[in-house]
Amino acid sequence: MIDQKQTNKLCLRWKGKQRRIGITGGIASGKTMIGDFLFQAKQWPILDADLYAHEALRSESQIVKKVLLRYGSKIIENSSKNDQIINRKALAKIVFKNDIEKKWLEAAIHPFVNKRIAEELEKLKSNSIIILIIPLLFEKNYTGLCSEICYIDCPRSMQLKRLQSRDQLSIEEANQRIDAQWDNALKKQFADHIITNSNNDETWKIQLKKLYNF
Repeated sequence: MIDQKQTNKLCLRWKGKQRRIGITGGIASGKTMIGDFLFQAKQWPILDADLYAHEALRSESQIVKKVLLRYGSKIIENSSKNDQIINRKALAKIVFKNDIEKKWLEAAIHPFVNKRIAEELEKLKSNSIIILIIPLLFEKNYTGLCSEICYIDCPRSMQLKRLQSRDQLSIEEANQRIDAQWDNALKKQFADHIITNSNNDETWKIQLKKLYNF
């Protein structure tokens, strides 16, 4: 359950002149696909929180050093004195099995992600419309950055199928990934628009065209 203070945060929206379309949804719901479609159709710039999280784990960053100190050789993909690359799959297996480790990693990475989003927003401040793709938009209180939130709705069965196919995960691992995020029904309550991506077709395109008038 969430309390009233948290509910108020989830209802916050950006009130500036720039239109900021926040795109979120459960893991493997189709967020990137939908963001890319809007970029191709409307040329609206995209800020993708996942890309900044990947940046945070590039070799030689201070965050990488902290992560390597905590987890050691079991997450190193390629090692030399000058180059230690994190094996993201090995790291994911650790954090999705242990909520304490997941929270530790998020606390290490999210300040960097916040900084990168702020930097890119500053660069794009003259654009009238931008897209923010943020998987943990509700969980990490990014609602106040968005003038509107578009939730990509996808049934769990399809999320599981996509995760297993895309990331070569077992059913147990795929369920762990989904369970690590808030329940889809809860997040839908606080979205401004819901795009249904529940079939292997392109009806979501029709929904987007109607929503954004093209």
